[in-house]
Amino acid sequence: MTGITAADTTDLARPARRMTQDSEQHTVIIVENPQAGAAGGVELVDRLEQQLAGLGLAVERASDPEIIRRRLVDSDSGSTEAGSRRPACVVCCGGDGTVAMVANWASPTTPLAVLPLGTENLLAKQLGFDRNIDRLCQRIAGGHTRSLDAGEANGRLFLVVASVGFDAEVVRLVAARRTGNIHHSTWVRPILQALGSYRYPEIQLTTDTNPRPIRTRWAFVFNLPRYALGLRFVAEGDSTDGRLDLCCFRGGRWWSGLRYLAGVMAGWHRSWRDTHIEQATRITITAAEPVPYQIDGDPGGELPLEIRVLPGRLRFVTDPSPTP
Repeated sequence: MTGITAADTTDLARPARRMTQDSEQHTVIIVENPQAGAAGGVELVDRLEQQLAGLGLAVERASDPEIIRRRLVDSDSGSTEAGSRRPACVVCCGGDGTVAMVANWASPTTPLAVLPLGTENLLAKQLGFDRNIDRLCQRIAGGHTRSLDAGEANGRLFLVVASVGFDAEVVRLVAARRTGNIHHSTWVRPILQALGSYRYPEIQLTTDTNPRPIRTRWAFVFNLPRYALGLRFVAEGDSTDGRLDLCCFRGGRWWSGLRYLAGVMAGWHRSWRDTHIEQATRITITAAEPVPYQIDGDPGGELPLEIRVLPGRLRFVTDPSPTP
């Protein structure tokens, strides 16, 4: 698992709903990622647990992925065993990878919340979650929720981005050497290593909106408009529009990557001839040789890759909509 103050709230356009208040829906599950990079993370999770209990909510706390998976899957299957009833909310304490892990196991109707403790926390920034425990508890207790789209890559949900090529190779190298918390400095050595060894093989994409094959060497499929360091590859990104945003770069050299980075930072890349941007609901990506892909900051494997959008697949707690 890897690792959002409010920013870019345009994809919160769908009206808020209120969680069903029911005698069985009073339990909050706190999922914590011990490897998340934020300082003071354990103390924040302790405070969250105490304040939720003070609001009269039953709190379960878990960090072992297998225990978390069983708990969420059992509750979704309708098990009547003690502790297996569907929770009122699951709080993801970690980064984007932690949220994605929980989303893959939780029912689409189970509300999620985020205590951002990762390195980038892109989803939390998009949805206005921060480390203010009082505000987070108010959201959870208020019971208002909003639905968001998700992407699905080879059967696995992603909330922020799936990417193919150099970016995914860097993620693979980080995961291979990871022994603890990740910080921004953790990425420096893998990036330098990838710059010296990655060969930029050609990949081919087809989409439901563009039947002609797209030949490229870098590909990013976004569910949210922003990526790491606040980089905005696509202008259209909206996680409630039922579409994913594809951004491809055709250059196959390390200096091409530096040019693309500068272009994205300045917003120039959208007009370049070696850049391709479109929106789609289904994307197929293949290659004639092994090429890695990553999902929300975790290694996914190697191509081929089938991606589709799942409209409204996620539900997150939120502040109530303002009264008109």
